[in-house]
Amino acid sequence: FATVKLATDKQTGEQFAVKIMTLPPEGADVSENENTRADIFKEIEILCGLQHKNVVYLKEFFEDDDRVYLITELLTGGEVLDAVLERGQYSEADARLCFVQLLEGIAYLHSKRVAHRDLKLENLLLATPDDITLIKIADFGLAKLTGPQGKSMETICGTPQYVAPEVIQGVQGLSYGFAVDMWSAGVVLFILLGGYPPFHSENEPKMFEQIRRGDYNFDEAVWDLISEPAKDLISRLLVVDPKKRLTAEESLKHPWLAGEVSHEPLAGTQQNLKKNYAQKFKKAVNVIMTINKLKKLTIAEEDSAKEASWGKPGKYFK
Repeated sequence: FATVKLATDKQTGEQFAVKIMTLPPEGADVSENENTRADIFKEIEILCGLQHKNVVYLKEFFEDDDRVYLITELLTGGEVLDAVLERGQYSEADARLCFVQLLEGIAYLHSKRVAHRDLKLENLLLATPDDITLIKIADFGLAKLTGPQGKSMETICGTPQYVAPEVIQGVQGLSYGFAVDMWSAGVVLFILLGGYPPFHSENEPKMFEQIRRGDYNFDEAVWDLISEPAKDLISRLLVVDPKKRLTAEESLKHPWLAGEVSHEPLAGTQQNLKKNYAQKFKKAVNVIMTINKLKKLTIAEEDSAKEASWGKPGKYFK
């Protein structure tokens, strides 16, 4: 469990966000929904080694007997999706601007041997309000520092609608690599352009089966307004075989990112987004719990929410 507070550097007056995480006692048993001390410090270790314009920046961290404080840059723009919903007009060009920044951030992470493992629209934040020209990848709670090829991961984690087929196959003890982030990126792009997720069902086992098969299509009328290169990029990311899926570097060279792109309003996409999010599409479900239920042949849904509060923490900040 973590809270986020606003802090001001006493010397410079610069404002930062402070993520305050409670540390469980050494050796304490924790539930599947809680982070161990090792998990928390792994996140810190990863963030300390990252510095890129499209990745949230960790300035420093402190700890006391039972809490750790992560001092990060203050991002005031909120989620990318909220900005898209609030724009007067939203176009394929806007979607491309958002997506190329995601790709650049992923390419950087993978070059540093970091797999994010929970890429989704909720974890893409704007540095400042209403400005989609600077997007940051945030929330590294599930990230992992891997070997050179990123193929040593086995933990079942992520958010169900974004999770890659090979992660689901992890139930069978199979490992996966960096390509899981590219699958999630494909889901993000699909939503940015279509306004709804490619894999969706009220029955979660059925949704996982859709993901395993790569069973999606561009069937709604909204896709008639989307360019073929954009749809081609999606089809090269939502590939069930991770070996055939585009990497971040390969995706950045895709024709859609270099060619002409439409600035025509995508009213249907915005309407779809509003409809889906009004129906609680934004819920974040713990995939470990979901797959455990799937293995027990039960069908249920659970929501988890991150609480944020604002105050004045710490002796280092006011």
